[in-house]
Amino acid sequence: MAFKLVVRKKLRVPVKGTLKDESGKPVSFDFTLLCERLSQDEIDKAIKDKDESVNDFVKRVTQGWEDVLDEAGQPLAFDADSLAAVLNQAGMPVVCYQSYIKEVGAVVKN
Repeated sequence: MAFKLVVRKKLRVPVKGTLKDESGKPVSFDFTLLCERLSQDEIDKAIKDKDESVNDFVKRVTQGWEDVLDEAGQPLAFDADSLAAVLNQAGMPVVCYQSYIKEVGAVVKN
């Protein structure tokens, strides 16, 4: 099958993991980030940029989300403050970053 060069600007990033509750029991989470799709050159530049943290990178590429709820179980509107609150959960920026890198690139098909 031929390769058709199409520049895609958007990327859906499933984010899955666990956070421990007060008793130490893992609680699963599963949501989707709606992100800007960076090129390999842009990703390489971001990796080399010592002034941009993983948290900053995720904030920069994220443009929305799905399935993020507030404490009452209602959909949480996406904005800079709510994204910052999600990313303030210890380890969450790394989970989001790793999920982004996994989804943005081409993979070998067997």
